[in-house]
Amino acid sequence: MNYSAKTVFYFGIYLVCTGLIFLFIPEPIISLLQLPITPTGWSSVVGLLALVIGAYYIACGKANSEVFIRATLYVRWAFAIGATLLFIVGQMPVSIILFGGVDALGAVWTAMALKSAKGK
Repeated sequence: MNYSAKTVFYFGIYLVCTGLIFLFIPEPIISLLQLPITPTGWSSVVGLLALVIGAYYIACGKANSEVFIRATLYVRWAFAIGATLLFIVGQMPVSIILFGGVDALGAVWTAMALKSAKGK
């Protein structure tokens, strides 16, 4: 794996871990982050989605898929902006910005890796 692929691969591991937490033990993280209580099953749906998306990141990172790696930059920034907007309009607590922040930092890390590879 090249360096930019590794950033996506490791982000995939983060997503898989987050997905597993929301799938199997959502209450502690929901309580810790003061997220709204969800109807039964919805935190599991979110966890499953994160798990599946994380699997894509891992597979495409391993495959050095440059198209996917570049696409993640836009998607992760969109998530960060969306999470911030959800807070601004009062639908989510400020802690949702933490999730968006992780995505934004991951996108910056990947963008820097792509830029350093281009300079070589």
